[in-house]
Amino acid sequence: MFSLSLTVLPVFLLLVVGAVCQRWRFPMDGFWSGVDKLSYWVLFPALLFHKTSQIDFSNPMLPTYALVLLLSLVAASLFVFASARWLKVKAPTASSMLQAGVRFNTFIVLALAGSLYGDEGLVLAALGASVLIPSINVFLVVSMVLMHGPTGEDGTRTLSLPRLVSGALIRNPLIVSIALGSGLNLLGWTPIVLVSDVIGMLSQAALPLVLLAVGASVRFETIRSVGMTFVMSALARFVVFPLVIGVLCWWFGVHGLPALVAVLFAVVPTATSGYALARQLGGDAERMSAYITLQTLLSVVTVPVSVWLSQLYLS
Repeated sequence: MFSLSLTVLPVFLLLVVGAVCQRWRFPMDGFWSGVDKLSYWVLFPALLFHKTSQIDFSNPMLPTYALVLLLSLVAASLFVFASARWLKVKAPTASSMLQAGVRFNTFIVLALAGSLYGDEGLVLAALGASVLIPSINVFLVVSMVLMHGPTGEDGTRTLSLPRLVSGALIRNPLIVSIALGSGLNLLGWTPIVLVSDVIGMLSQAALPLVLLAVGASVRFETIRSVGMTFVMSALARFVVFPLVIGVLCWWFGVHGLPALVAVLFAVVPTATSGYALARQLGGDAERMSAYITLQTLLSVVTVPVSVWLSQLYLS
């Protein structure tokens, strides 16, 4: 357990460094928002393209691996819906609870997969991301529109549901890079001379910079009295999601590295992009920001414990 914590600790130390730099406005105001944009639009798409272009899609385990992740997503979502109904919260709060319960920080997942399980773990994490990122984006847009209508933060009507869904897919650079990397891979057109080398170099810079940017995005001042809504969304994220993944891996006979990497998707904090989607589609953006901050802090404990348990029972 101690050695595992030492392996995971560098990931969280980079988050802390990013938070401290932002707090001290180092090296200058606006710098980390620029790094965040660079990571989101260039570095992280390069990493996802690089890894998905290397996946062996002939592996017979892959459909089961994808099914485990998707069924676990459904289970966590049902838990959040039931919790929101039990707490009798308003739709914007319920939709932010849903985001906090089912979204995951892809950057941290890939960093942990690479740190714990090497390049093979990183490829499996990229595969899981290629399954879950489009699925979660479509699911959340549809759910949020159905819950409180396609309205913006000012309450006015915005785009129709089909346009919102297509926009969530087409304008998301992570989804586009996954589609390109997987598509070219399936066509047998990878590696691409020179292009693959450049993208590979960019991907090497992605994880440390992304983790610093994630740390810089944490806003401690957003934490208010979120009460039971945070507790139930955190239970969905850190208990229900990984527990269902573990049970399904056992049920379907998925064990070893694929099972261990699958668990990582369920034990990291929710994605920072949830705040932007809450603002865009009328969710409770301030509460969403608090969820992101609190889950990031909580994951310092949940990640080592959950990884240790997964290695104990799923290896």
